[in-house]
Amino acid sequence: MRIRLFAFDLDGTLLDTAPDFFKAVNKLRNKYSLGEADYDQVRCRVSQGAASLATYALDLEGQSPEKIEIHRQELLKIYEECCLDNTDLFKGIEEVLNKLNAEKVKWGIITNKPRKFAELIVYNKLGDFEIPFLICPDDVGVRKPKPDGLLHALDLSRTKSIESIYIGDHRIDVMAGKSADMITGAAAYGYIPMGDNVKSWDADFIFSRPEEILNLIKND
Repeated sequence: MRIRLFAFDLDGTLLDTAPDFFKAVNKLRNKYSLGEADYDQVRCRVSQGAASLATYALDLEGQSPEKIEIHRQELLKIYEECCLDNTDLFKGIEEVLNKLNAEKVKWGIITNKPRKFAELIVYNKLGDFEIPFLICPDDVGVRKPKPDGLLHALDLSRTKSIESIYIGDHRIDVMAGKSADMITGAAAYGYIPMGDNVKSWDADFIFSRPEEILNLIKND
């Protein structure tokens, strides 16, 4: 079957944003006289969101949600100032997006990143690809694993779920894809949480490199 819509997560799937989150985490730690963070610890938390990163940065495990939220906002304010410094496309993504456009295959982005950050980063780092749609929690009122963003993408693109794939680097991406009755793809090259196993997500496809996505792009 031809896949008519390729929908992607953002962080850890299309863009390698971990270097800038690492920079922000270290700035936050420095503010509280803490040493440099472990890059691998930061990288594996990026797709889990800013609360997870703030919790790691200041060792807030077990602290109240209110305290974590204060430092999450603190981290995001720092991140806003450096979010374009070192972020770049994963190797192979440019080829994937160019082929989708050349073959006139529908595609777009569905992310848990707030639109404030997503728009800034996407249109700076991916703007050359004429992105058909960017869907954020701001647009649908909920975050993945709720499927609302994916269902909105299906409506926007006028595509059947069984002819669409959602690709992401976290278990919640596969959960959202399955809830939307879409084909699912796991970006195993992304920010997989420590101790997690991509194979246990039960995705329809597992991509160890972005270039492997090319095999699914057809125009016939």
